[in-house]
Amino acid sequence: MKHGRSLFTCVLLLALSHTGIAGQASAISIDDLLSAPIPDAPVAAANAPVIAWVGNERGVRNAWVARAPDFAPRRVTAYGDDDGQLLTALQLSADGRRLAFVRGTNPDTGGQANNPDSDPDGAEQAVWVVATDGAGEPKRVGRGRSMLFSPRGDALVVQGGGIACHAVPGGGDAPAWCRESMLTLKGSHRAVAFSPDGNRLLFVSTRGDHAFVGVLDLASRAVRWMAPDFARDSAPAWSADGRRIAFLRVAGDRPGDTTNLTTTRAFEVWIADAATGQGRRLHRTNEQAGGFVQGVIAEPLRFSRDGRVLFASESDGWLRWYALTADAPDGSVPAPLSRGSCETDGTSLAGDGGLVFSANCDDIEHRQLYAVDAQAGPQRRLTATDAIASDPLLLDDGRWIAFRHADARQPTAIAVLARDGGQPRRIYPATLPQRFPRDAMVVPQTVRFRAADGLELHAQLLMPPGGHPGKRPALLYVHGGPIRQMLPGWHPIDYYYHDYANWQWLASQGYVVLALNFRAGTGYGQAFRRATAQGPRGASEYQDVLAAHAYLAAMAQVDPGRIGIFGGSYGGYLTSLALARDSKRFAVGVDRHGVHDWRVAAKGGDATALWNLQPGEMDIAGQSSAMSRLDDWRSPVLVIHGDDDPQVLFNQSVNLVGGLRDRGVPVETLVLPGEHHFFLRHASWVQVHERSGEFLGRHLNP
Repeated sequence: MKHGRSLFTCVLLLALSHTGIAGQASAISIDDLLSAPIPDAPVAAANAPVIAWVGNERGVRNAWVARAPDFAPRRVTAYGDDDGQLLTALQLSADGRRLAFVRGTNPDTGGQANNPDSDPDGAEQAVWVVATDGAGEPKRVGRGRSMLFSPRGDALVVQGGGIACHAVPGGGDAPAWCRESMLTLKGSHRAVAFSPDGNRLLFVSTRGDHAFVGVLDLASRAVRWMAPDFARDSAPAWSADGRRIAFLRVAGDRPGDTTNLTTTRAFEVWIADAATGQGRRLHRTNEQAGGFVQGVIAEPLRFSRDGRVLFASESDGWLRWYALTADAPDGSVPAPLSRGSCETDGTSLAGDGGLVFSANCDDIEHRQLYAVDAQAGPQRRLTATDAIASDPLLLDDGRWIAFRHADARQPTAIAVLARDGGQPRRIYPATLPQRFPRDAMVVPQTVRFRAADGLELHAQLLMPPGGHPGKRPALLYVHGGPIRQMLPGWHPIDYYYHDYANWQWLASQGYVVLALNFRAGTGYGQAFRRATAQGPRGASEYQDVLAAHAYLAAMAQVDPGRIGIFGGSYGGYLTSLALARDSKRFAVGVDRHGVHDWRVAAKGGDATALWNLQPGEMDIAGQSSAMSRLDDWRSPVLVIHGDDDPQVLFNQSVNLVGGLRDRGVPVETLVLPGEHHFFLRHASWVQVHERSGEFLGRHLNP
């Protein structure tokens, strides 16, 4: 009897371990790890100490506001469903009394917005306005994807198919200049900013191979162009007195020119008289300075109140900000505002000319906040070295900084910090849900190793908690983009926030998890991002995947026969490539909406066309794709894709699954009808992670 009980107990414990119930560490669920609200980047009012943000609470998105100095959060919308409808493009009126936002996703070419919960009535993308004092319900303004409040708060300029103007709900009659169609001109137009006095509207008119910066006088309805040329002008900004406009200029597109993520180009900084349109060049960069910068930063040029023009550039191989006075002669050398071999992303300007920015200067694996004064003096770090701080926002005349704050165990929160220093105060969420397993999470180790060609690589390593004995299975995670950098903590990008939760969940089940920052990613300088022969031109980053596999296989804690690979988008591409080329190394894989044939991607229709492949490159593009090696594929794979994916066409996975089934490869699928590339519903993320975990568990037996 005693022997029988011991045998029964062993069998029961074995069963429980496979279902993830045995032991404290494996009791973590992915839903627990995703239970904390996820805030988007905050925005601020121009003339009031008010901030606003969107909080995503398990897929239910609502708008929140807070006012200095107490920063007590107030929810101002009451949406209640995990329906996948985004809240984006937040804009506060100058006095902070009203908040405008867009609900819904960009419609496709057929005019349909994403509908991931399959609502039979469909979905739309529209602009809404709500009072920030909590009084009243949001009021629909009209269809659109972004908007601008007039400085007086009496009108709302909405951008969608064109530029339209509407009265602000609850704000009285619209001014006389406000009309349904603000501009009927050649090309497509994007409103950028009202002049400081509110009497003129700055806009960009894109006309195919060139683009102009224009100013619309609202009273006379006269348009004046700023130094028009055979060029593509962008990113205009007003001076504080409204007399001048600074903007960026690149050469116009010649026949055959299209966007290529791997190339660079020179750009020029121009300044023009707003009244006459006459302009002159302030600065021309070297050939390596632009291209990527103008696409990745929302406002790559700023005009400070003290008369300086600030702009982002990669002229020395690192993404940083520079400054020139608006009166500087052409050829003047701009002053760098950040120092070191590091990359700057989010920035905010103070009224006194100082700059606050996030960067990875003291630790290339993290993100901290820094401040520099108007004279471009020494930069001062404001946050802890283990922090992940992003999206800084100065408010209340520069007294406070609002930003997003996280670390390895604390998920992303809206935080505030006095500009003169101190400790960040996390205001949303101020406390974590009781179910959130903060103390059970592991702190990733940052590790480095080299690829076969000698390039140094960076990665995050998560070891299973509790000192599991014996050899463990391991998983290699490859990110998307590829212009991304994974961090040793909760990521500010929503997609990778969810994936970081998944790393923690998988580690809790007994896997060794390695997240690889492969070449072609960001964070380590322009040369790393512009790696030669990347992606469709030779898949040079695949040698980084092999180096990461070798690192895992050499670990004493890892069973080299039980190493899997997983990732989404570009990570799905590398996952499929690994399984096609090296099934002997990679026992199993999970491929989320990956690129499987670059020759198909070259035809356009989604974001994968941005490599600008030429007809003579189709052979190498095919060889760089998993579809060219399906005969060598042996390992089981789970293929996941939402069928309303605008980034990577669903057909990429249709072709892969069909080819694998034809060859008898063990393939399982998870199709999400109506879902976007970025999985808009919380329920979709949980389903994706749980199905992936179950699939990996059957094949790797953690």
